[in-house]
Amino acid sequence: MLRKFGIWLVKNLIILLLVALVFSGISLDLPEMAKGIFRDIFAYASPEAQRDVVQRLAGACSLDEKSLEEAQKDMTRRSMPLDFTKIVALCSDYKSGKINGNQFFYSVIGTAIPEKFELPDSGAIQKYTAALDYLNNNKIIYITLMIVLLLFLFFLAGTLEQFTAILTDICMSMGILIILPYAVIIIYEKFVGIDTTPILATVLGESSSLSIKAIVSVILLLILRTYTSFILLIGIFFLGVGMFGKVFKYYRSHRAKTEKQRKEAKAEEFAEKERSRDRSTKEILDELEDIQRKKLKEK
Repeated sequence: MLRKFGIWLVKNLIILLLVALVFSGISLDLPEMAKGIFRDIFAYASPEAQRDVVQRLAGACSLDEKSLEEAQKDMTRRSMPLDFTKIVALCSDYKSGKINGNQFFYSVIGTAIPEKFELPDSGAIQKYTAALDYLNNNKIIYITLMIVLLLFLFFLAGTLEQFTAILTDICMSMGILIILPYAVIIIYEKFVGIDTTPILATVLGESSSLSIKAIVSVILLLILRTYTSFILLIGIFFLGVGMFGKVFKYYRSHRAKTEKQRKEAKAEEFAEKERSRDRSTKEILDELEDIQRKKLKEK
């Protein structure tokens, strides 16, 4: 019982370490992440909402200096403090067709996002960030811990076959942990749909009401932002190795079972021949004994 618990504990520690190692490569560039989220919010809003937002932002192109100052003050009080002085600089490119509505919106949103975000002055957050930076800069720690855990797992497993089976389970779990959330979000997008129209209206101060679906949509987009092609390839690799290991294990088990049944059938056939031969020998002896008795009677 204790050995099984030890295997379960070490296996999950290895999985946790692998997940941390895989996702440690995610860039924590908060300004760039914020810009990406606003791009997603715009992209997943309705076409009507997109046109309305672009038209509203493009309206700043025809404002005079006094009106720009009033618009700037009004927008500063809202949730999205846009810099209208920079928006005017983008107007010529938009009007000339050098950039489309989407690019115009992305550029405008970029004016409202600072180049650097200051994290809250919290001891816990600072310690977490410092620890994360230290581990990312010293990946040898991950490798050392992984080797120690694998050696300990091999010791607990006892045999190479058992150890290989556990590694297969680890690969399968890693593949599922990485791929399943992504697959669920893609399926949700296909059959339910991601709609950020209410979020887009709220960002620009046009509405203050949010639907559950809109909030869920933003959360799902945030999760999708953590996925890169490299992470997806890693997930597919682990899932493929795990599935191959499971199939190979089943094949070996089935083959061993078939071989065992074949040997048992062969042994039973041999035993039956031996019993048949014994019966034949006994019958011959009985016949000889009967002949001997008959000869004795004749004398």
